[in-house]
Amino acid sequence: MASAAQVLAEAMRAIDVRYPTGTIFESSEVSGEFFRAKLAGRDREVFAVAFLNNQNQLIAYEEIFAGSVNSVEVHPREIVRAAMRLNAAAVILSHNHPSFTPKPSKADNTITVRIKDALQLVEVRLLDHIIVAGNETTSLAQLGHINNRG
Repeated sequence: MASAAQVLAEAMRAIDVRYPTGTIFESSEVSGEFFRAKLAGRDREVFAVAFLNNQNQLIAYEEIFAGSVNSVEVHPREIVRAAMRLNAAAVILSHNHPSFTPKPSKADNTITVRIKDALQLVEVRLLDHIIVAGNETTSLAQLGHINNRG
């Protein structure tokens, strides 16, 4: 009988097969499905980033920060550093809400702006920030919280 860790590892491999390097993130729906597959069911907050090339194709997925049941400390400089290391042209942020509340908090909106501002300094675009709450996702871009004009 497989252990819980083995089952989880197999599930993660299946997700990687479904969303291989080169997957095109063409919409908030695709982003939501991707991050839901990666982050739903976690009992602690995890902050993750999909790093994309200039065609919005997946270069890498990294879980950069992990926190407690109701918060995660995020440092924009670490996201910028990873984007530069990977030569990313764009990123999509995501984190989960183990409380199953898909509504973005004031802190979610604040950190999104801080990360966007930091990324703009190195000419990396922030395309979206997806909140995963159980089987639901919320796109901050669709809510109008990320303005990529000008």
